Amino acid sequence: MSKKKKEIQEHQRKRLEEISLFIKNWRINEGLTQLELSKLTDTHVNTIQKFEKHNNNISVITLFACIDAMDGITLSQFFEGIQ
Repeated sequence: MSKKKKEIQEHQRKRLEEISLFIKNWRINEGLTQLELSKLTDTHVNTIQKFEKHNNNISVITLFACIDAMDGITLSQFFEGIQ
């Protein structure tokens, strides 16, 4: 029996894209490679690559690790512009 992938609602997909673009833009602005971000977040580089291409969802723990890597950004600041 194969496991069916749960379909993501459109508004949630847009949120995920917005989050991944924010993280990607921050990474680029900081001059970090995907590999460097993966080391900062203790995440496999493939996870970062797939998330930035919108091919994968990340866990809440990985999201928190990404936000923690953004020195000076609080959770509320991170989610401030996301609808």
